[in-house]
Amino acid sequence: MWRLLPLLLLAACADNAGPCRLQPVADLPATLDRNRLEVAGQVNGAAVTLLIDTGAQRTVLNMATVSALQLPRSQRSVTLLNGIGGAVSGADVFAELDVGHVDFRQRLAVANLPDFGGIVGGDMLSGFDLELDVPDRRVRLWRARGCHAADLPWTGPRATVPVHVTGDRLRLAVTIDGQKLDALLDSGAGRSLLQADVAQRLGVPAAALAADPAARVRGLDGGLVGIHAHRFASLGVGDEVFANPQIGVASFRLDAADMLLGMDYLRGHRVWVSYRTGELFIQAARPGG
Repeated sequence: MWRLLPLLLLAACADNAGPCRLQPVADLPATLDRNRLEVAGQVNGAAVTLLIDTGAQRTVLNMATVSALQLPRSQRSVTLLNGIGGAVSGADVFAELDVGHVDFRQRLAVANLPDFGGIVGGDMLSGFDLELDVPDRRVRLWRARGCHAADLPWTGPRATVPVHVTGDRLRLAVTIDGQKLDALLDSGAGRSLLQADVAQRLGVPAAALAADPAARVRGLDGGLVGIHAHRFASLGVGDEVFANPQIGVASFRLDAADMLLGMDYLRGHRVWVSYRTGELFIQAARPGG
């Protein structure tokens, strides 16, 4: 057995060696509806609107979609889904999901989602390199063996940021007011959110939060979560530092990170996620681009 180990390691290295082979798989027009990145898809041939959600571990169908298509629910398989609004669980379904003419047939979770037919999560997205070109309203899937930042079909500078892929979710280091935090890159979050206890750890007084503008965001369970939009001194992501960012602060729990880095960041950037190599390639959009 031990004699096979060097051969296996050599095979793994060979998979990433050699020239870049960049193969497009899907190029999806996207809409940014209420700061949600949505694409058109199909479930068992029926048209649905799908949310592209890098913060979701599982791909999820709306309960209304399941009922309308009369999809049979599993008698054995139940999925527990955790979101900022709490946890929901339900019996899974088997269905064929088409996204950009890429067909997935697998077990899908079910939840009562607002306004769209389903969520495309990390369990599907992680099989590809994922390009989120929010400024140009495109979502692209690629095969990109042996490719790195210099090989991307982009013009102009781009940065490489390490990312930890945990349960098909993406965790990266950021800074707020110069202090290092862990963030989940979450294209399903309309705005970036920081846990309230982390804000307290950063020195934000409860009285200051109480005086900040209040709003509500909708959680996975359909409930509303109260937030306060606090103005911090700086937010650092990769080589960029943003002055005076307004970040939502809310009482919610994340197992793997301190905050969600959401669409308020992504809408000004092109982001390429290499799940294979654990890298993010990031390019700031041109003004007006």
